[in-house]
Amino acid sequence: MVGMRLQVGRVCDGWLLGDFGYALKTWLLTRLTNPQTDRECRYNDAHSHTRSVVERAIGQLKCRWHCLDRTGGMLLHRPNKVCHIVLACGVLHNVTHRHGIPLGEVVAPAPDDLDPEPVYVLPNQQAIQARQRVIAAI
Repeated sequence: MVGMRLQVGRVCDGWLLGDFGYALKTWLLTRLTNPQTDRECRYNDAHSHTRSVVERAIGQLKCRWHCLDRTGGMLLHRPNKVCHIVLACGVLHNVTHRHGIPLGEVVAPAPDDLDPEPVYVLPNQQAIQARQRVIAAI
């Protein structure tokens, strides 16, 4: 749902981050396969670090709220209801965290070098320029 909003331009101030299993888009940034400059290396490091934080957060939510983990990656409800379920799980997770209720065992996310093989789709020029603008700002 967020990706569709980004794709049609309804959200202008953000990006999704994807691993090598995704094609570069103007709204979905992927790592560079062969960084050449310090800025490109910093971009890849920032991308990996951010994805790691997000993956850890998703792992914690799935660990605490099994309704998110046992679905095979898909909640079988309307997208609007799924958004409410995930939001409620996030709010409840924050409440339990503030009250010191232990999470239980959390499985560590896989290291970044276990990303799927790169998708060899030629990105369009606008997508390449969008990623270059982000890299230039680092």
